[in-house]
Amino acid sequence: MKLFADDAWRTTWNYFKESKGGLWGLGFLGLVMICVIFADVIAPFDPSLQNREALLLPPIWTEAGHWPYILGTDAVGRDMLSRLIYGARYSMFIGFVVVSLAVIVGTLLGLIAGYYQSWLDTIIMRLMDVILAFPSLLLALGLVAVLGPGLVNAMYAIALVMLPHFVRLTRANVLSEKNRDYVIASRIVGASNWRLMFNSILPNCMAPLIVQATLSFSNAILDAAALGFLGMGAQPPIPEWGAMLAEAREFISRAWWVVTFPGLAILLTVLSINLVGDALRDALDPRMRRS
Repeated sequence: MKLFADDAWRTTWNYFKESKGGLWGLGFLGLVMICVIFADVIAPFDPSLQNREALLLPPIWTEAGHWPYILGTDAVGRDMLSRLIYGARYSMFIGFVVVSLAVIVGTLLGLIAGYYQSWLDTIIMRLMDVILAFPSLLLALGLVAVLGPGLVNAMYAIALVMLPHFVRLTRANVLSEKNRDYVIASRIVGASNWRLMFNSILPNCMAPLIVQATLSFSNAILDAAALGFLGMGAQPPIPEWGAMLAEAREFISRAWWVVTFPGLAILLTVLSINLVGDALRDALDPRMRRS
């Protein structure tokens, strides 16, 4: 069994590395993860440390730039590079928590709905249809407005908005797998419903769920940044990239760096995750392999 798993991972990697975009995205995400893990060592300053004598300093390659503020400072004299590095921690943490919640709850509900196909299926899917009827960001914004502004409430709201995608995807895969020969054989030898769901069916539904989770990771970061920009997500002085954009709005015309660098961080991170997700989809899909 272990040898089979090793061969499967090796085959997946061989197909994954054929995608240049996927490799570039994986490389950039590796740099982001280094910032996440070693932020305390890499960052030159505390992200909340203010220097009233260094307000809105430009990057060091400009004429008015000053060392050691490599990427300049913001309106209250905080180092931009340090805040971007620590902001990676918050963004990746948000993505991990949101996707984990959505995957766990969505997979469980999708398994129940697809396997039993009873009144539970009807109730679950109608609830998912109601959630999907609203624009995702608008629904998340409304939920945070009810629960109260803050990073934790924003993560709960984004996870709820993403839930229907995992429920519907899991249910569709369960419906296609539940009547296959290996499931029928397991049922004949006396396997319980829960054993059939989690030991037989679920492992064969993981490939599309992995791809969906990867792509949802970027959406979670983007939605969290949007809520932070609107003042409903992370609150100052937390160095979250969306909140940094919100704080810098009034200085956009005379201090381009306070807006440009957080925006680039969001753009490159989301782009890298999408590239990795696309490469994973191609590597895990047998039809794409044959093509």
